[in-house]
Amino acid sequence: MKKNVFTVISCLTLAISSACFVGCADYLNVDEYFADTFMADSIFASSVNIQRYYNGAVALLPREARLWYYGSTPGLTGSDEAVSCGNWNGGFLEIQFSGTSLTTDNITATSMGGWDWDFNVWDNCYRIIRKCNTLLTNIDAVPDMNSFEKSEFRSEVRFLRAYAYYWILRNQGPMILMGDELLNSNEAPAYYERARSTFDECVDYICTEFEAAAENLPRTRPVDMITAPTAGAALALSARIRLTAASPLYNGGFAARRFFGNFTRCTDGVHYVSQTYDERKWAVAAAAAKKVMNLNLYDLYTVEADQYTVALPSNVPSADYPNGAGGIDPYRSYSEQFTGEAVPATNPELIWGTTENINDHLGYIFPLRFGGSSCVSVPQRMVDYFYMADGRDISNSSAEYPYLNRPYDRECITQGDKILSRYYTLKAGTFAAYDNREPRFYANIGFSGRLWTMSSTIETGKHDVIVSYYKGANCGPNVSTNNVYNITGYTGCKYVHPRDACTGNNARTITKTYPIIRYAEILLSYAEALNHLTQEWEIDGIKVSRDKDEIRKAFNRVRFRAGLPGVSDEELATEEAFEAVVERERCIELFHEGRRYYDVRRWGIVEELENEPLQGLNVNQPEWAGFYQPTIIQYSTIRERVFKPKMVLLPIHLNEIRKNPLLDQNPGWEK
Repeated sequence: MKKNVFTVISCLTLAISSACFVGCADYLNVDEYFADTFMADSIFASSVNIQRYYNGAVALLPREARLWYYGSTPGLTGSDEAVSCGNWNGGFLEIQFSGTSLTTDNITATSMGGWDWDFNVWDNCYRIIRKCNTLLTNIDAVPDMNSFEKSEFRSEVRFLRAYAYYWILRNQGPMILMGDELLNSNEAPAYYERARSTFDECVDYICTEFEAAAENLPRTRPVDMITAPTAGAALALSARIRLTAASPLYNGGFAARRFFGNFTRCTDGVHYVSQTYDERKWAVAAAAAKKVMNLNLYDLYTVEADQYTVALPSNVPSADYPNGAGGIDPYRSYSEQFTGEAVPATNPELIWGTTENINDHLGYIFPLRFGGSSCVSVPQRMVDYFYMADGRDISNSSAEYPYLNRPYDRECITQGDKILSRYYTLKAGTFAAYDNREPRFYANIGFSGRLWTMSSTIETGKHDVIVSYYKGANCGPNVSTNNVYNITGYTGCKYVHPRDACTGNNARTITKTYPIIRYAEILLSYAEALNHLTQEWEIDGIKVSRDKDEIRKAFNRVRFRAGLPGVSDEELATEEAFEAVVERERCIELFHEGRRYYDVRRWGIVEELENEPLQGLNVNQPEWAGFYQPTIIQYSTIRERVFKPKMVLLPIHLNEIRKNPLLDQNPGWEK
């Protein structure tokens, strides 16, 4: 009898003591691998072989941390979080910003990627799913694994399978659910013809799988294996999916009717996305977040206050955190978990992350002349979302923390250096609109007048540099030789450590962990879901309702960590009022973490936002001749920016559609 042959990708550095997949140094970053071949009956001959087969599935996963370019999702430039100069040649190859390709309408059902990126995760994710089903079907045949190891391994495989489905859901929406089925090969075409399940059916299946996996996954991860999935990771991803399913785009709201009103299954006419509102989905989402909270494993990362910590505004509770913002340094507590200063293994906020080298992206935000291109910029809208130091909006600032914005006034500057934290100083002469802002503003936004310390290099002129982006400045458009420069006057600094340097003697960058999901998101998701309830619900033994004290408790942990006042009674008075507050909080707190693209879609506000012209500073003007005056961005990739209703989901590749006559294409894309 002819034996099937499988190609297996495995880690070179496996240190296998059991069948547990965490033998890989990084679950999501299997960089060192080799191709090996196994006969089907050899895969299950030993725990070593089955581990290698498993790692072959892991190696097929899309990369989570590719937020800027070469991404499997549109990432930052796919929303209003960031804009890019577009594609450019850095001397070796064309850098492609996947989100910009979407927003300039250059994605089709036959062209969904570029040199090293592809929105078409469908094919690889189904290869993962098939491998997982193969493992689940045959795990009992492995002779050198005991029952406990097999049980744990099953949970790991189910997690991976659910995670592959999750990737399809976030990009292409509803999918074909295979369950545990293994399809035969060499059958007639009709055998493979399957229809997609509805969105709700997919959500229920994926979340059920994550929750089942959580039962036997470890609660904590080994110190040297910080990327290994845990029970918390499984439950947290389930909570994220449940929140999406409860949101207007997928829960019978105006957005569901606007974008999916005619999206029905060819086999029976059933709507893929429910056109009927169901409040229970919010209750399920709240309970899913509460399950993560009830693990009592996670907390927000904090750093103790020191002599450099700025005094809290008078309206911010001074009780020790988490009852107030006292005793912590808000800037460092937020910033250090992204810059690489926080140790991932001991960071209580990190539920799941990857050590895929996010430093590869720093060049696209680092200033011109200092090893970077500045080709990814932040629009004015994002900058204006950040609060003042006392939690007020820039349009309603206080006398104690005024928002001063006189674009043509040379006197509208800070009068002296201002130490905001041990590692952050606002320099004298900075435009006053950047003074008196909340700590997360300084952790996230790079503006003209910002001090880039770049302290790992000792080369004169390459460290402790004040960077500016206006015409004639040290990093303005005049410095560019290829029409690539910062096009808004702002950049994102979230992942920049004070020691990071891209050029100069001894220059280096600090290793960082990208947070796939962290506890702050769970707290905000919990508060958001509770807000939409009009009655008490009991889900899996967890009672949830629009309890204002419960909302306040979860939400204020995030606010107090940022050094801001908690949510007010007025903001909690109505569902609509708090909805606006929590949407803004997610935009700020989760800035440049890849959530904005999905949030504005699930809230049903993407079309409205994308139809508003994006503004930035007028970088083609000298500093006091109009630079600080916001203007509509005129760069070609922004002028060509467009939103079409089809863009709420990405297409299924036309090859898949043509192979399966029962496979419906997403609305608006080629069939």
